[in-house]
Amino acid sequence: MSRVFRLRLPVVLLLCWTVTTVPIVLLWLLTVFATHEQLTNAWIEERAHYLARAILTDDVGKQMPNPQALTNVLRQKAGVLELQIAIFDEGGRTLAATTPLLDHATAEPPEVQLCRRSGRPVVRWMEARSGDHLRWIAAFPMSQLSSPAVLWLEQEIPLSSSALSSTILWSGLRTIGLGSVLGAVAWLIAGEWLSRTIGRFSPDRLAQNCSTSLPPWCPLEIAHLVQQWNEYAVHRENDRQTLRQIQMEFEAVLDHLLDGILILDRSGRGQKWNRQAARLLRFPPQLSPGQLVLSERIRHPAFSPWWEQVLSGEAPAPLRISHESPEQHLELRAAPFPVDGVGEMHYLVVIRDITRTEVLDRVRRDFVANVSHELKTPLTTMRGFLETLLEGAIEEPEQARHFTQIVLEQTERLERIVDDLLVLTRLDSDRDQPVERQNVKASALIQGALDQCQLAAERKNMTLKTEVSVDPNLNVNPRLFQMAIVNLIDNAIKYSDPGKTITLRVEMQEEEILFSVADEGWGIESRHLPRIFERFYRVDPGRSRELGGTGLGLSIVKHVAQVHGGYVTVTSEVGRGSTFTIHLPK
Repeated sequence: MSRVFRLRLPVVLLLCWTVTTVPIVLLWLLTVFATHEQLTNAWIEERAHYLARAILTDDVGKQMPNPQALTNVLRQKAGVLELQIAIFDEGGRTLAATTPLLDHATAEPPEVQLCRRSGRPVVRWMEARSGDHLRWIAAFPMSQLSSPAVLWLEQEIPLSSSALSSTILWSGLRTIGLGSVLGAVAWLIAGEWLSRTIGRFSPDRLAQNCSTSLPPWCPLEIAHLVQQWNEYAVHRENDRQTLRQIQMEFEAVLDHLLDGILILDRSGRGQKWNRQAARLLRFPPQLSPGQLVLSERIRHPAFSPWWEQVLSGEAPAPLRISHESPEQHLELRAAPFPVDGVGEMHYLVVIRDITRTEVLDRVRRDFVANVSHELKTPLTTMRGFLETLLEGAIEEPEQARHFTQIVLEQTERLERIVDDLLVLTRLDSDRDQPVERQNVKASALIQGALDQCQLAAERKNMTLKTEVSVDPNLNVNPRLFQMAIVNLIDNAIKYSDPGKTITLRVEMQEEEILFSVADEGWGIESRHLPRIFERFYRVDPGRSRELGGTGLGLSIVKHVAQVHGGYVTVTSEVGRGSTFTIHLPK
């Protein structure tokens, strides 16, 4: 396959000059080398005519009547011009001569006779006897005189005819060579100037400086071209800025979409995507187009059949895929669209993160089931004992008192569940409106919580210890925040063996105040930690109900921390205890 080379303008102009000049030079060389005799003739004739014009001046015509004076004038000119001169009248007599041989000659030279008969100049040349000189003779009619006469000239040049031809040839070559070099330099300078002039009017430079002007001597055609190019560059820059603005807006929209956007080719390779797609599929967003293969990022058995349906032109149902660690639920939708001018199809894939929806739906289902279960269990117990009382047990005081005590305990359990649910409902509503806050010392809140939990700790022979290195002022809702601390201490008491120590710490960090409750209890397996703050979630449901828990305490702690702008964390090790920490911003 042939390759096209792009040349700069000065080189192109130089090539054009070469193409037009070289044939002329070659033709001249061919003509010159045809014969050196023609070169000699041409040079001698030109020299003879030049000398004849130098001799036939007005002073020669004035001295024609006086042979002696005419001879003196001719001798003077012959000495200056270094040649022999003679003038013959129409009868062939010598009127004046600078050589004695012609003064006494009985017959005029044949060149004079030929010139008189033809009426035109006659020039002849011959090699001298020594072989290294050139001798030429010429005769010119003197028509400007009153009586016809013939001028005769003779000169011997210390140069052979071949040497003369060579001299003329190399003189011509030097002249042509010098002219060629000067012409080439001139074309290069002109080409470079034209190239720089055109380069000054690139679209970018014209768009930046629309007032660029040409020199006044610049050709009209270039001025018109630059004017049109200038207008084009301005329009192009405006279009470029518009497209750049559209692209920036498009990129901003893509990057701030909650859904992931992917544009794929038919092979499933990504051509463009936004940051949300990179986050959801967990790949670095710095990948180049073509490096991302969607089938390698989604390892799910349902993906390949779904993608085949998309490629076949069908409209498949959204694909839902899930991951367990960490929990993630995604929904994929796809639609084809043509690529202009290419004739191919690309595919738009929208990835929606439905993890929160799925989790909330699961929490809702679990909540309904748990609430139903938690409410139904005491109600069933209460109904059973009440029916027993109505069937006659009420007549037996001891049985009646025992059954009534059980009904009372179940009623209190229902009351605790309802109270906790009401607290959570209020906390959910408080997210949209700020809670009432007061300035209170941390030590006061901690002491109040310890007082409420002291009796329960003493029943299990447990020690409540505090490590308060600072006592900051808190801007919180005292009732809610103390409730959260009480719930953490109460959980630590319930899920620890008798005789253990529970430690309550207050720490100050650069941006947070930490309230930690650490126990030496049974600990929590790591698989339960992500869901430990869900409503009614229990690590051991049977033991939790046996201990009287509602399953809402940690959820209340989480919501209390959130309405105060903080959050809660947990670290735990099975058999060594757990530490719950409320992070409260300063």
